[in-house]
Amino acid sequence: MSVPGLGIPLGGVGAGSFMINQSGTFGPWNFGGGQNGDRWQNRILPQAAFHFRERVGNKPAMVRTLAAPGPRNSGSLGPVADRSWGDPLPAWTLLKPGEGTYNALYPFGWIDYTAFETDVSLRFYSPIVAGEDRRTSLPVAYFDVRLTNRSTAVADVSVMFTMPNAPGNVGGTPATVRKGLASRVRTNRTTGVTGVTLGSDDPSNTADAYKSEWTIAARPARGQKVTYTTSWNGDGDGSDVYKPFRDSGALGNARLDDSASAGAIAVQARLEPGGSTVIPFVLTWDFPQITYDDNKTVWMRRYTNFYGARTTDRTNASAGGYNAYIPGSYPFHQSFAIADEALDDREKNLRAVHSWWDAIAGNSAYPKELRTAALNQLNQVAFKMPLWEGGFVSSAATPTGGTRVGSMTSGTHLYWSPDSAAGGNNGMGSDVGSYGYIAYSYLFPSIERDRLRAVAESVMLDPYGNPGDPDVNNPWITVAEGTAPTPDSQEFIDRPAKRLYRMYAHARFHEDWDFLDSVYPAMKRMMAFLQALVRSDENLPRTRLTPEGAMLPAMPNTYNSIPALGRDVYDSGLYLLALAVMVKTGRRLGEDKATVTAWQQAFDRARTEFEDVFWDDANQWYRYTEYPKGSAVHLDTFYAQHVAERLGLPDLVDLRRYRTQLTRHYARFTAGRDAEGNLLGAQTMALPDGVTQWPALSSILGVAEPRQEIAVFTGTNYFAGATYLSAGNRFHDADLREHGIEMASAVSTQVWFVDENGFAFDTPEAYGTTKAAIYTYPAYERALAVWDTLDAIDSLATVLPSAHR
Repeated sequence: MSVPGLGIPLGGVGAGSFMINQSGTFGPWNFGGGQNGDRWQNRILPQAAFHFRERVGNKPAMVRTLAAPGPRNSGSLGPVADRSWGDPLPAWTLLKPGEGTYNALYPFGWIDYTAFETDVSLRFYSPIVAGEDRRTSLPVAYFDVRLTNRSTAVADVSVMFTMPNAPGNVGGTPATVRKGLASRVRTNRTTGVTGVTLGSDDPSNTADAYKSEWTIAARPARGQKVTYTTSWNGDGDGSDVYKPFRDSGALGNARLDDSASAGAIAVQARLEPGGSTVIPFVLTWDFPQITYDDNKTVWMRRYTNFYGARTTDRTNASAGGYNAYIPGSYPFHQSFAIADEALDDREKNLRAVHSWWDAIAGNSAYPKELRTAALNQLNQVAFKMPLWEGGFVSSAATPTGGTRVGSMTSGTHLYWSPDSAAGGNNGMGSDVGSYGYIAYSYLFPSIERDRLRAVAESVMLDPYGNPGDPDVNNPWITVAEGTAPTPDSQEFIDRPAKRLYRMYAHARFHEDWDFLDSVYPAMKRMMAFLQALVRSDENLPRTRLTPEGAMLPAMPNTYNSIPALGRDVYDSGLYLLALAVMVKTGRRLGEDKATVTAWQQAFDRARTEFEDVFWDDANQWYRYTEYPKGSAVHLDTFYAQHVAERLGLPDLVDLRRYRTQLTRHYARFTAGRDAEGNLLGAQTMALPDGVTQWPALSSILGVAEPRQEIAVFTGTNYFAGATYLSAGNRFHDADLREHGIEMASAVSTQVWFVDENGFAFDTPEAYGTTKAAIYTYPAYERALAVWDTLDAIDSLATVLPSAHR
């Protein structure tokens, strides 16, 4: 479901987050856990808003809530709930649509307002800092209100921030219980921060709401005045809190009722003609626990480790292993402390964000379309219901394999999120997530490391060394077990190779050879699993055969509905990549010479067979699979070759043929245009001239109904674009470079610059070659491959050296 009008999410990775949407309201929400299911909650908080009052000279005061009515989209069957959300409270005077301009470049968002004599703009962001866990994990949302008086008279201005005492999850199963509401105000006279804290503390509260709270806070500058109310009726129409602000621009520093259901804070300032000021606000929250499995599995969130929560380590590990939360170590009720520190360190934190953000946003080597896509696509890392844990608390479930994943290596903090914020189930990052491995490696290296540690543990616990996905309802406690590997028996045979190469990539990028040594046993098991998929008289693996009379083909790899007959070029390339990684790793780690020699010999035989089986001399391309008749070519043929180049490994394919396919067949993939004539991107597969029948579909199913074959995969376009760019650099071929940038920029344009598509912050997995509005799977992670495109244009190791290390 594409959802027009989404916006920047606020909140650190694993802390829970919400969007500031293009109506200016707070939502949708994604606080994660079992109550969320596997997707965001499409709700707003009607009580949460900023409000502005101005009185210029002797003119009457003007008051507006800085938000517009929410969208109400209807389809052929009536209102579409997933594409609609509500309005702020009815007693408030809202902006009209068009009285604000929304801009986004994650983690920053900006709204400029045009309804006032005063220039009013709002910048909002969270302190996402590449390569740093602490600030990146914080439950912090900054709001900087910039005011400039363009008139010739003195302007008295005031900004109010209202917030309800709300649960993080609503409407899920089991229901969140959050009772015992309370509120209070605090001021730190040293820092000058004043905050209203809205808490909940009742013995009957569910673990996801246990001792949870919000704080709204401000740090007024010299000449500014802060006022507040600790309680107003969040279940009313909003008139009780609006009246004093409308009348005077100030609040009464007292309760308006006893509900503790909502609070507000306001800051007043006087602006001389031409004068400017910035009023910084912050919203913080402390919902320290995330729960799954009907609240029977409980984890601490990652940010709690920086506010007291401790875990078992090498000095105090118990029978439960490492990384278990030590009861009593977290003090709870930390939202004011987080807010106070966030405002006191605001300038420092802002510089830390700019230290990596400027290197991308201001890098003219990257086309604007790709900078936009790369930065905004990062929103998924925080918003996709992620579990980034700060310690295991408890579970009623028995861990798969008998040992809790994440308990074997001290200092591991597990990360889990589905493929998509709109639904998905692969939290190991080994399917579509592998396309974004560069983004994780450079920007969130500890997440990448610890997820790979978890994969390695899962591999060692699995009876066959090829675990399936974590259970969406109980991730990392319950993991799907694999099955015995034999040729023609397994689906998604790309996953073990992707897991394996990512382990080597992390070690190489960060020169962390101790990590490589620790996961090496798991790498060997995955390599053995892959080799068991090779027939005794062949040298490349075979995916599962499609049963006779099946309605759909077996799923060979990440392109799950494209049939593979026997061996296929995508999985075979990844098999070659896995062997090359094992040879390199074995030699570095001092593996037995005979073992390394056997891998090298297997690589040499498989590489020869790859050329013999897949090269189609008549069409001058590598055919996708062993078609009994006909031929077709895949856009992502060289996924593994591109990774091998990036990792400094031997070439997997014949370089002359590699260049020939890229050079000759670009136009076959890029025929699709939108109504304005803009390139839609490259479709997944192409046929020879004059051929309309897809050979695999006719061979397996007896029908010709292509789906993914003719789709434009956004992430594949980014990754294939990077492949073209790297090949262009290698062969000094300007045309290949131009094709790579054009392909990647085309999908970025459709997602981020064609508003009617409704794809912003909801990038689809794929869309059609005649109309982008025909699409599948929104909010998928494969589109993080745009960071690979940037890397191929201007190496991120040079652009982001501090983040990378």
